[in-house]
Amino acid sequence: MSIFASVVVSGMALGRIALGLAPFVAAGPSSRMLGFPASHDNPTSRLMGRLFGVRDIGLGVLALWGLHHPEALPFVMLFNAFMDAGDLLAISIPLVKRQGIDRAAAASAAFALIGGLGWLTMWLFTR
Repeated sequence: MSIFASVVVSGMALGRIALGLAPFVAAGPSSRMLGFPASHDNPTSRLMGRLFGVRDIGLGVLALWGLHHPEALPFVMLFNAFMDAGDLLAISIPLVKRQGIDRAAAASAAFALIGGLGWLTMWLFTR
């Protein structure tokens, strides 16, 4: 793998870890930045956000691990892309049902779409 690809995958992994840490260190500001209503910021939503955060931290760590295990890295990149696709599917539900969180869901969808396309691009680039 080229140095460029390693740097890009490292950056994507570190970005994913940072995204996963956000619900632990800045739950309120992160929620407001995405556009969730203030009334939705409660202990239950913070717990769910932290569970989601743990998953993103794990996916980022897995990608960093994959950089040191080149035989596994293609799977790791596709796995990250498919996780983002799953997120996009989950995000589409409140958008389609018009559940009042359109701004937050659209922002989250943008993250998932950009991330998923990024992982797929790197998978194709490194083949």
